[in-house]
Amino acid sequence: MSQRSFVSPGRFAEGLDHWTARPGWSCVVGYDGDQPVGYAYGAPLPQGSRWWGGLLTDVPADVTAETGTRTYALSELMVREPWRKTGVARQLHSALLATRREERATLLVDQTHPKVHALYRSWGWTTLGDLRPRLADAPLFHAMLLGLPVAL
Repeated sequence: MSQRSFVSPGRFAEGLDHWTARPGWSCVVGYDGDQPVGYAYGAPLPQGSRWWGGLLTDVPADVTAETGTRTYALSELMVREPWRKTGVARQLHSALLATRREERATLLVDQTHPKVHALYRSWGWTTLGDLRPRLADAPLFHAMLLGLPVAL
């Protein structure tokens, strides 16, 4: 049996199907005229979520307790090459999270991408610890949190 790379078109398609089926899934797509420039999407973590199951850093149990309305998981933020380093990523990020009613957001940043980690930190995200998803060939990630102003 052949092993799949953690990053592959097939795994992306599976992940997208998984996320779009979640209650509360949301997505924003940015355009420059008629050209799509990027997107961001995610969904709330369900009560009892296994999201934190690969956490390798000890944190108090109340930090990872999920109620179904506490945490929004930002799954993917992508900007096409011509629009990178133009502020589009921040605009997509802000548009996706602006109307969320959860108290916080979480995301995972591959630890081999320190510039991406630094970018999220500059946007107010803090690092909770190390997390390795329970998926074949999963890299080590920084689990990050961001407090959200609860939308009314």
